Amino acid sequence: MPKPIAGLHHVTAIASDPQRNLDFYTQVMGLRFVKRTVNFDDPGTYHFYFGDDAGSPGTILTFFSWPRATRGSLGVGETSATAFSVPPASVNFWEKRLAEAGIPVERTNARFGEEVLSFADPDGMRLEIIGHADTVQAKAPRTSDVAAEHAVRGFFGVTLCEGGFERTVAVLATMGFRKIGEEGNRFRFAAEGSALGNHIDVLVQPQLTHGRMGAGSVHHIAFRAADDASQLEWRAVLAATSLDVTPVLDRTYFHSIYFREPGGVLFEIATDPPGFALDEPIESLGEALKLPPWLENQRSRLELRLPPIRLHHRQPEKRDPVMDPHGDQPVRTMGAALHQATVAVIMLHGRGASAEDILGLAEAMTNERIAYLAPEAAGNRWYPYSFMAPIAENEPWLSSALAKVAATMELALQAGIARDHIVLCGFSQGACMATEFIARNPARYGALVALTGGLIGPPDMDLHHPGNLAGTPALFSSGDPDPHVPWSRVLESAEQFSSMGADVRTQRYPGRAHTVLPQEVKAARDLIFALL
Repeated sequence: MPKPIAGLHHVTAIASDPQRNLDFYTQVMGLRFVKRTVNFDDPGTYHFYFGDDAGSPGTILTFFSWPRATRGSLGVGETSATAFSVPPASVNFWEKRLAEAGIPVERTNARFGEEVLSFADPDGMRLEIIGHADTVQAKAPRTSDVAAEHAVRGFFGVTLCEGGFERTVAVLATMGFRKIGEEGNRFRFAAEGSALGNHIDVLVQPQLTHGRMGAGSVHHIAFRAADDASQLEWRAVLAATSLDVTPVLDRTYFHSIYFREPGGVLFEIATDPPGFALDEPIESLGEALKLPPWLENQRSRLELRLPPIRLHHRQPEKRDPVMDPHGDQPVRTMGAALHQATVAVIMLHGRGASAEDILGLAEAMTNERIAYLAPEAAGNRWYPYSFMAPIAENEPWLSSALAKVAATMELALQAGIARDHIVLCGFSQGACMATEFIARNPARYGALVALTGGLIGPPDMDLHHPGNLAGTPALFSSGDPDPHVPWSRVLESAEQFSSMGADVRTQRYPGRAHTVLPQEVKAARDLIFALL
């Protein structure tokens, strides 16, 4: 069987006025405008994407904006409600916020033990907010005025309006959804796990006629496939049940297959990668019109044809180059594209060097399944003084550098690469950065490769860090003596990592200059290639 479907990837609906649609979902719902592009099948019209701050699968609500679209009518064979997830304590906040925005909202009796707010968007699309105790931590949009604790987490699920039951449920069962509840004519299904969008309600209403698609209608719902291979496996499974499944279609930010379930609702299975950071950085998602390569030659014509829109929501705070010197620095890449890679290696250069320099080490470690990411330090240094100087003397450079490593790692995570397949590899200052980052953010990583570096802090500092590295392979390799990194600090760092559960190996090279030896590159290559 293919990898399990975790829940919804996105929901796509139809809107009429693009500006009104944009304002409602950013200003009222507090979602981030993740992507402005065009309908690939109707390029003269917009396709908007809204979601959490990173555009995560399971949070994405998209709209085909057709200004002359008439209002749709609800009936069987349609998605009759799209539900968002918030913590139970945030239901009162949202009831008040919607009322203050002039939006009629109904607070229903508890459904399956959870409070539900029901309302509609300006085109009449039926929405719900559900207070869900097991919702995930928020990736709150930086552009929203909604406090992070109240931010919409993503989808809770959808309600399918059906004239029948058995054939639709059989398809859901094939996809891994099992019945977990029943209230009257509403039947709830869920897949394994607690991913966003994991709940599918089937509302059986045989007395209704078929709906008519239009503004306010959900066009289709999309489920998550882990990757391209899993999607192809799901296509084979579904086609074997006599469903008419399309070939794989390239939607730039994901790959898609479509089929109509027996009750009439259009289903899609979409891949998590490549993700929405493919063609613009996370910091500026949604700020510019993005077109697929095959439409770039029509950009001028399309920009004249598309109605002008304006973002009215709170803009991200500008980075302070003094307090965040590395924030706007580029990330250089080499090797496989992120959405095609199974392993990502974050390469961190030393003082006086560059991202290009550290990528030179990766030339001996290239593989079609490995992506190399090398952030550039401002002024060719991550922090101004020795790594054993008092921490305060290296601020704010050190905090900015650690944040840059986190942002680079987020690129890999958003592309679908698991943390235990992400390697941090650095030399000198870069090795210290890699070591310090993992110690401060303990988890199971693909590996640490610290080439002449160790934990950051003065000689009398307690280097203990809480947390579990869960068997993360860690290589500490250095010359002895080294003019910048005492071997004693390398050993202290290795011992700390070992106490946190890492699988540590140290390698000392007597008399080695402040450089990287071929045997160190080979050791790093062996650790990285073991992940393949």
